[in-house]
Amino acid sequence: MSDAPETEIEQLRARIAELEQQMQRYATIEEELRASEERLRFFVENTPAAVAMLDSDMRYILASQRWIHDYHLEGQDITGRSHYEIFPDLPERWKEVHRRALAGAFEEAEEDPWPRDDGSTEWLNWKCYPWFKGDGSIGGIVFFTEVITKRVLERMELERSREQLRATVEEQERLIQAIREMSTPVVPIYDEIIVLPLVGSIDSRRSAQIMEALLSGIQHYAAEIAIIDITGVSVVDTSVANHLIQTTRAASLLGAHCVLVGISAEVAQAMVHLGIDLSTVVTRSNLQAGIEYALDRLGKQITTRSPAPAPDTLV
Repeated sequence: MSDAPETEIEQLRARIAELEQQMQRYATIEEELRASEERLRFFVENTPAAVAMLDSDMRYILASQRWIHDYHLEGQDITGRSHYEIFPDLPERWKEVHRRALAGAFEEAEEDPWPRDDGSTEWLNWKCYPWFKGDGSIGGIVFFTEVITKRVLERMELERSREQLRATVEEQERLIQAIREMSTPVVPIYDEIIVLPLVGSIDSRRSAQIMEALLSGIQHYAAEIAIIDITGVSVVDTSVANHLIQTTRAASLLGAHCVLVGISAEVAQAMVHLGIDLSTVVTRSNLQAGIEYALDRLGKQITTRSPAPAPDTLV
């Protein structure tokens, strides 16, 4: 009987020692959890991304410094505050996203517009995921966001600039086309006779325009005679002469006969000096002589009408 109390004492001592070991283990676990929480807090707060961790009531647990900066929350302690209190202008569609995430959904979007109460619009890339407790239940949601407003606005401005440039180019092209048509006008002066008056200098690009305008005019007016008037062309060198000869040859392929008029004395002397041969081209001194030649070739002439007899006067 005397050994019973000692046995109980030994059991109590063993139990106390076991409890002390458990308490020590719990203290160690608690310290590890506290250290883990501090590491998590440090990681979240200092991550270069905008990250926020909220509980199931949409109250802030953690937020990164980038989150604080991106959403202009400097100087505010947001821990424990409602997400909807901090951002009262959140669209209803985002609140629905939060409800789905709290139910276990993983949501994300790119270039998502956020109309603000001040009339501005923010643009975001975002992801919204649930986070889980140790027992597997959902503890809340985590946001990963990127404010891309500047990038989107710059792209929109670039697109507007491109559209303006495109419109400017199109307008310039219309003006250039109008100038081309004015610089190479084809004028019908009589049945089957057209005149192409040329003014200014002639280079390879304009010579192509001249040929195109002349051939189009021949087809459009069914012309048999095309008079090319170079009175307004100040310089006729070998290149210009070759362009004109090629144009007359192209016109002949359409069945039209070309007449070159308006060669001045100075231009004639320069052409002789350069050895330019226009023997294959019909030439006349001026537009009037060219028209007379064309009419004669077509067997036509311009006549003066006799005045109509005056009516008898009643006395």
